[in-house]
Amino acid sequence: MEREHLHRVFWDAHVGKERKREKNLFKKVHTDLVWLEIAPFVEPGLRVLDAGGGYGRYSVALARGGCQVVHLDLSPRMLEEARKVARREGVEHRMTFVLGKVQDLSAFGDQAFDLVISLDAPVSYAYPSEKQALQELCRVTGKTLIVSVVNRLGQFPVALEVEARWRRDFALSRKFLEEGNWDHPSFFQAMEERIPLLSRLLFPPLHAFLPGELVDEVESCGLRVQRVVATGTLSRLVSPGTLRRIVRNPKLYEEFLKLSHWYDAHFEVLGVGSRVASGLLVVARREGEHHAGVV
Repeated sequence: MEREHLHRVFWDAHVGKERKREKNLFKKVHTDLVWLEIAPFVEPGLRVLDAGGGYGRYSVALARGGCQVVHLDLSPRMLEEARKVARREGVEHRMTFVLGKVQDLSAFGDQAFDLVISLDAPVSYAYPSEKQALQELCRVTGKTLIVSVVNRLGQFPVALEVEARWRRDFALSRKFLEEGNWDHPSFFQAMEERIPLLSRLLFPPLHAFLPGELVDEVESCGLRVQRVVATGTLSRLVSPGTLRRIVRNPKLYEEFLKLSHWYDAHFEVLGVGSRVASGLLVVARREGEHHAGVV
């Protein structure tokens, strides 16, 4: 079955589940940390593209802040949900909803947007066209690009655990570590052809990036990477009980987010990242564009 179709079927079936993800403690922290990356670049009137925007996790809030937002997604049901959320928030007039692929932004001109975001790994799910997706995102970026992808080294332990449940070796995990590609095994593909319902349940194929790989790909497109972050690393390394106590204390949580913002960007931890969400993020600027909020 074609990968693009697998992705569309999977995300169409997971609108409700995706919305509920913010109830996951680690995902909540991840999202709040991503907002710390976005916030320095947001101001009313900006032209924004949210490529792979899902149900509107980021795009609706950006529209609420006065931005003019194009919300693009592969899934018709995600787009429908995002439109509902925007209407409920009273910002539908500031948003345009487009059914499309991150790897094909031909509907938009070069440098058409002040800010381009592609968060929670749409680029990874564009596999096997992940490089084309990055090229397209860079092409339409006028000033700032913020993109997050699946962190290969951070997800490798997860791949090991999955494979250990139903195989007697780690051949697939080893291949994932070496190449970054997570494909459905051949017997899964055969089952999907016979039982289409499985496509709604099996996690779709993806490409997971190494930090240097992501930086090199973005900079080869003419943008300058100013920040690389393994988002969610610190929260992954503390116990769930400790994290829960921190989040329940607003003052402590604010301090924790600031510490994470600093900790997660250290070179020594860039291969870790969140276990439950895209764990590798870059902030890139077009040459000649500088911003005081970026280090």
